[in-house]
Amino acid sequence: MILVIGSGRDKVFPVLVERLREAGAQFRALDEDALDRPIDIVAEEDGAGHLLFRITGQDCDGRVPIRAIFVRHAVARTLDPAVTEPLGALQVALNLMLLQVRCPVVNPPAHAFSNYSKVYQLGLLAEMGFEVPDTLLTNCPQAAAVFKPNCGSREIIFKGASNMMTLVQILTDARRARLVHLPNSPTVFQERIPGEDLRVHVIGEEWIATRLVSEDADYRRAAFNDERVRGEAAILPDGLGERCVAATRGMGLVASGIDFRVEPSGRHVVLELNPFPQFTFYERLSGQPIMAALVAHLMQLAAAPGGADSNLLV
Repeated sequence: MILVIGSGRDKVFPVLVERLREAGAQFRALDEDALDRPIDIVAEEDGAGHLLFRITGQDCDGRVPIRAIFVRHAVARTLDPAVTEPLGALQVALNLMLLQVRCPVVNPPAHAFSNYSKVYQLGLLAEMGFEVPDTLLTNCPQAAAVFKPNCGSREIIFKGASNMMTLVQILTDARRARLVHLPNSPTVFQERIPGEDLRVHVIGEEWIATRLVSEDADYRRAAFNDERVRGEAAILPDGLGERCVAATRGMGLVASGIDFRVEPSGRHVVLELNPFPQFTFYERLSGQPIMAALVAHLMQLAAAPGGADSNLLV
């Protein structure tokens, strides 16, 4: 049995639930945004003195052992305490449970912390052998004003420093006047790598590479504005796919979305590793079987030996 945790208002969760159903998988789904359908998590000891978790509510009755979990938490879309407080309490309880379950989790939230600081994560990726862009994280206007990449002729882009999604902008002369606001908001400045965008999805031992083509500095903005953005299958240089798998595993993850810029020379420069990728966006653009790979992997995990040792019942 597979447990899927997410939000009915998300793009990935409803599609994954439908694809699991189409594949004939046995699963239960927990919608964190269904506040009218409460979820209860109870920790108790089994007969051997080991910790056992039971989830009841929604379509769970606390009786069925879980052998694999997919989690992509809901994001609060309001500041209303009537929404944020119960959602926060539920996610804290789920995360504490996920720290102690014995079945595979795709992905453990506790292993996603490197993404909370883009520059810290970039340093980890550099240690793993990836090429990274010249980067400055600062809230000092003077430091940002004199920042020059090693290749001084390149444009500079800026973006948010945390895991919250921000769209890349080019640091034009007109935008330099906004550097005075930096003390209020630490920001990442980077050389703009010329070339094309590449997203590599890692799912278990498999990788799927997608080339993104857009005129915008951030192809995600082009998609949001219904401008032209195209996705197509890409081929990776020898060894890069294996390195993406190793990096994902090295961060304690099962799946990831790794972003690159590919220079005309063929040099691949890594930008970020996303532990909770937007699989469906890239599948829709490219037609690649990304969600099928995710479903197959979850079913494989659930069918692996050792499921009788599950300490989670739903």
